[in-house]
Amino acid sequence: VIASLANTSALLDELRDLRAENLSLSAQLWQAQHSPGVITAGKESYIRAAVYSEYPLNNEGSILVAAGKNQGVSLNSIVLLRPGVFVGEVVEVFANQSRIRTLFDPGWELPVKIGGDRIDSLLVGGHIPRLTLISKKNLPNLDASVYLAAKKYPYGLQVGTLGRFVEGSQNLFAEAELTMAQLPAEFEDVLIMPL
Repeated sequence: VIASLANTSALLDELRDLRAENLSLSAQLWQAQHSPGVITAGKESYIRAAVYSEYPLNNEGSILVAAGKNQGVSLNSIVLLRPGVFVGEVVEVFANQSRIRTLFDPGWELPVKIGGDRIDSLLVGGHIPRLTLISKKNLPNLDASVYLAAKKYPYGLQVGTLGRFVEGSQNLFAEAELTMAQLPAEFEDVLIMPL
């Protein structure tokens, strides 16, 4: 009986050690999968950075990512959700983190083009980004692609698609919502274009 109890105690100790080792290996694997790294898509190289959770206090106008100066991130670097899909730019750089201004920042305005006809509009950031100053003479189709046309960025980066038109506008221009692929709360990682 005593030998059996000793054997059971040893097995329980071994089981605890295996659980701790499994937890440690799982944590190391997760960290390796989410650590900053350089990836290549086509001819471009990007710094992949995980997005920190700032729940429940994130104002959605900016996000904090796990890559900074030590990983090659520079101030004003362009930030993409996926290759070709613009989401913002780097506004602060720390040793191993960076603050990204997103299209959800209510103070951000950028010139854009809508659809194949390249209809001019002004993107106004906010909780729901809007497309303003759309000429009512040539309204684009819903779900038309919306591209950046700001001199500061590469021409043609996509920002989303034309959402529903906002009713009640009494002026010469129409206004619509911008539909994006993801909301800031859904961002898991971003791609930073090194300067």
